Amino acid sequence: MDIIAILQQALDASNKLRDLAKKVGDADFKMIVADLHSALGDAKLESGELKMKLAAAQEQIVLLQAQVKQKAVGQPTYTNEGVYSFEGETGRFCTSCWDVGERRVRLSNVSSDFHFAGKWMCPKCNAYYGAED
Repeated sequence: MDIIAILQQALDASNKLRDLAKKVGDADFKMIVADLHSALGDAKLESGELKMKLAAAQEQIVLLQAQVKQKAVGQPTYTNEGVYSFEGETGRFCTSCWDVGERRVRLSNVSSDFHFAGKWMCPKCNAYYGAED
């Protein structure tokens, strides 16, 4: 059962105690029930805030794990073709996309009719590589 649901049950029980305290008429009992009701309300609010903080922390963990995984895979090697390659991966990668945002964007082949612009093109930033002289 969810902590908020448990606290809601406790709040409902304290409401019943408060109704009972009205019938009893004892001032000390009424004060204790009011304090209990207030403390349970505060606990419910705090548990909601903690739930949101936990969700944000878990999201941050996922982001950091992805960054660590990317760093662990390694840094690129600059090839004589003017592009990057990564160990264990096939293909050529855009130098601009990696240098600016550490994004591994695999280059696409350009039709031979357009090799004057380059042999490969980045589908993300549209940079051309390997132009024929």
